[in-house]
Amino acid sequence: MKYFILAQILFLTSLVGFAQQVMLADSITQNPVCYATVYDANGTVIGRSDMGGYISLQKGFEYHISHISYEPKSFVYNDDSIIFLSPSFYTISEVSVTAKKKKYYHCKVFFRSIEHVDSCLKYYMDGIREFFIDTKSKKVHYGNVETNYFMSKRKDIAQKKRSMMIGDRYMALPFLDKNTLYEETMRDKKRNIESGIVYADSISIGSCKVRSDNSEMLLSIDALWPKNSLVTNLFGYTQVLSKYNKTELYRYNDFDAPSVFNLKSSNSYRHLTLTHKKENLVRDIDVEDMFYVVEYEYTDTKELSSSELLQEDYKKYSGMFPIPERIREQLVRGEEL
Repeated sequence: MKYFILAQILFLTSLVGFAQQVMLADSITQNPVCYATVYDANGTVIGRSDMGGYISLQKGFEYHISHISYEPKSFVYNDDSIIFLSPSFYTISEVSVTAKKKKYYHCKVFFRSIEHVDSCLKYYMDGIREFFIDTKSKKVHYGNVETNYFMSKRKDIAQKKRSMMIGDRYMALPFLDKNTLYEETMRDKKRNIESGIVYADSISIGSCKVRSDNSEMLLSIDALWPKNSLVTNLFGYTQVLSKYNKTELYRYNDFDAPSVFNLKSSNSYRHLTLTHKKENLVRDIDVEDMFYVVEYEYTDTKELSSSELLQEDYKKYSGMFPIPERIREQLVRGEEL
């Protein structure tokens, strides 16, 4: 009998396969793609590729890969050691007027925020927002916004009011910072960039790549290193932020260091665990926020876009940056949301 059981176990194991380390790589440069988000067939985040582009996949399973600088990819994994991703390019009309002659940098961004709680899609938001940035002080002024969002109605992942202050509602509209990730990295005395690798206390925490034609620079870092985790305690809850990756893509050339005026897109991924001992509550939460700069100009006045114009912009750019297929399928299943 025990041999029969063992045979059954071995048979089932052979069906699902063992997890294998697979490298995600750029189809043009062959370089590893780090911090790509990988979903399973149900749209659940299973992880992010590491600094070397590696992630564990199981043979015979369906996966979906998302990265702010690459085309989405869906496939059933066989036994390939490398999965190639095709770079994604979108263009913005160039502006000939220099920032020195104008008071504000005016840009519009298309943004998207996704939250999973215990592998279930809880929250989705996307939209268009505009910003005015002072070209001298870099002070950011917020313009109008057009949003579209969905909130899950599932009671098993519904949030209690008393946990709102620290809970899993990490979604937010995009907020441009005065300094870019690149500028913050260069100003941090513990960090430095050598040969395309970002170091913190002599330990590799990210990568900084310039495309071969010098048109763009891609910077990705582990925002938690070397802390590894961030623990918060409040009202009986313990919240542990164990993963926090950031990626920014810049318009780039040989003469200018990337600043907020060069920013083209941004991505932030966080994984945290929320626990409450008395209520025996444990929640795994995955949050991904991203935005794309879709329009920009230099101007001397803050003339806000009308709601009608932003609605038209939303229709235009939501088509340019479609919802990942597996997320769309979850949104369509209204009875589950």
